[in-house]
Amino acid sequence: METRFLRLRTPVELGSWFDDWQVCWLGGWAKHRLYFLVMLVKVPFRGSLRRPSRAQPGHRKKEA
Repeated sequence: METRFLRLRTPVELGSWFDDWQVCWLGGWAKHRLYFLVMLVKVPFRGSLRRPSRAQPGHRKKEA
């Protein structure tokens, strides 16, 4: 899992997306600065996950 910190000029919500990166921590704003500190986590695959098909009960491979 990869993480990175960003300083943003506008506040964002927890769970916001930046390409493949998702906001997982909100750090608030820095004193005397005009930015918001957030931590991002990289999600390697955003599509629907395919689960391996399960064999139906009673359908077993025949061994030779």
